[in-house]
Amino acid sequence: MDASKFIQQMIIFLFSWHNVSSLAMQTIALILQNDNRIILNCTYNKEKEEAISQRNIKWQKQIGDEFKDIAVFSPPGGQQPFIEKKMQNFYNNRTELIGPNTSLAAVMIIKDPVCGDGGTYRCWIQYYSDSSIKEKTNQTVVEFDSKSREPNEFLLFHTKLEENQSLSLICSADVGSPRGYIQIWKYLENFKPELIYTSSSTTNNTGSCTETINITFTVTRDDNGAFFRCSSQNSLTRGQEASRKSPKITVLYGPDEPLIKLLPPKSEFFVGEPLTIQCRTVSNPPPVFTWRFQPHNKSEETLIKPSYDKSKLVFDSLKVTDFGTYICTGVNPNRSNAPNASAFIAVYVRNSGMKYMYHDCDQCSFINICQKDRGMTLCTLNTWVPIAMVFISLSTSLALINIILIWKRKTRQKRVETKKKVISQRSPSSNAIPEDTHGEYSSPRDLMEMREQSLLLTHHNEPDGYTTTQDVVQYAAVQKKPTKDQVSDENVYDSAWNSDNVFFKLRPETQGPHRSPEQQ
Repeated sequence: MDASKFIQQMIIFLFSWHNVSSLAMQTIALILQNDNRIILNCTYNKEKEEAISQRNIKWQKQIGDEFKDIAVFSPPGGQQPFIEKKMQNFYNNRTELIGPNTSLAAVMIIKDPVCGDGGTYRCWIQYYSDSSIKEKTNQTVVEFDSKSREPNEFLLFHTKLEENQSLSLICSADVGSPRGYIQIWKYLENFKPELIYTSSSTTNNTGSCTETINITFTVTRDDNGAFFRCSSQNSLTRGQEASRKSPKITVLYGPDEPLIKLLPPKSEFFVGEPLTIQCRTVSNPPPVFTWRFQPHNKSEETLIKPSYDKSKLVFDSLKVTDFGTYICTGVNPNRSNAPNASAFIAVYVRNSGMKYMYHDCDQCSFINICQKDRGMTLCTLNTWVPIAMVFISLSTSLALINIILIWKRKTRQKRVETKKKVISQRSPSSNAIPEDTHGEYSSPRDLMEMREQSLLLTHHNEPDGYTTTQDVVQYAAVQKKPTKDQVSDENVYDSAWNSDNVFFKLRPETQGPHRSPEQQ
C-alpha cells in the first residue's frame, strides 16, 4: 500500500470518531521499520466559533528541558507547511510535510530515521475562542530499536612514537539505539584486554546514531606491540560484535645506561685466564654496541671490534697488555636525539710470577718491590723478606734456649751452695770423713747419701765430683757375701747391694780412671 494513501485513510478514520463539541486533538506516531519511516500525525476538530490563524499549528520536539519547533502548519486553504529555519540542517531533504486542504490534520513524515529522531514529540495549536487566545497540545513518544554497527572509521596518529608521547585515536561508528556508546580497548600479547575509554550515551542526542570520538593516550615502553579496538555498543549489542581493530603501534625507547658483567665474576685475573666482558642495556629497537679500550695510565683509546656478538668481549687467554679500561656504548639507531649511554669497567690482570698490577706504588705491601713497566705498576714479591723472617725466627728460638739453660745452671749452683752450708753446720771439719759403721749394715741409700757428702767434701787429692777409694773400700768391706755354710747375724747380705754397680754409679767410666773388673 502507498504511504500517502495509508495516511489519508488514517486521517479520515480518526476524524470520523472524534467528538466535535470543542477543539480536540490527538497525536499518533507510527514507526514503519520496513519502509524506514516515522509518521507523526496530529488531528484536531473545532467548533464554528473557534478560529485558527495561519502558522499556528506546529510539530515540536523535546530537546533538553524545552520543546522546540520543527515544522509549521496552517489550517486548510492556508499557507503551505515548512520546516523551521533552525531545524533545516537536520530535517531538510528527509522530511515530508502534509497539510490536507479539506481535513483538519498536520502530518510530518521522517525518512531514514536516526538516533536523534527518537524522543518525545507534541502537536501544538493556538486558536481563538470566547474572545481569548488559547493553546492546545498533545504529546507522543517515538521509540525504535537499532543494533550498533561496525565503526566505519578508526584512525591512530601515529603508529610509531617515542616513549611517553601521546597517541591520538579517532573512531566513528553507528551506535544504534537505545543508549548507544563507543568503547576503546587496548590489547597486549599475554595480557587481558584493558578498557581505556567509554563515551557517554547518545540517548538524548539530536543527531544521528553515528558517534565520533577523538581521544589521546600516553604510551609507555610496555605498550610496544599493542593494538587497539574501537567497539560500537548499545543495549542490543553483545560483547564486541561491532568493532574495528587498529594496527600495532611501535614505541621507541632507550637505550638505558648499560650494565657490565664479568664472567667469571672476579675483581682481578691471572695472565692466561679466560675472561668475558658482557654489556647489556634495554632499547627498542635493539641497541648497536661499540667498544673502546684505554690502556692503563694512557689517554688514547682504541676501537675494539668483537668477532661475532657485539654485546661482549671474549678473551681466551689474558695478557699483561689487556690491563686497562673498557668502555661500552649502546646506541639506538632510530633515536638521533637520544644521548648515547656508556659505562666504564677497569680490568686488573695478575700474572703467575707473583706480580700484582695496581695504579701506583702505594698499593704495594711491605713484602713487595714496586716496579714500573710500560706505564703499569708491578708489585713483585721480595724473596729476601721470607728468608729474613725465617732467620729472625731461628735466632729468637736459640736465644730463648740459651736463657733457659743459663737459668737452670744458676738454679743448680744455688742448690749446691745451700747444701754445702747445711753440711758445714753439721760437721766441724770441712775434711771430715763419715764415721766407720764398725761392720754394721749399710744400705745402698746410705752409700748414696755418703756419696753426696763426699761430693760436697771433696778429697784434697782428687778433683770435685769423684768418690775416693777409701770410701768405696770402707763400705764394700761390710758387704761381704756369706758362703752357703755360713750364717751371720751381724752382716746380712743385701741383694740390693752390689759394689761394682754402686761403684760405677758413684763413678762413671767417663769421670775417672777406676774401672770394674769386667772393664779392666
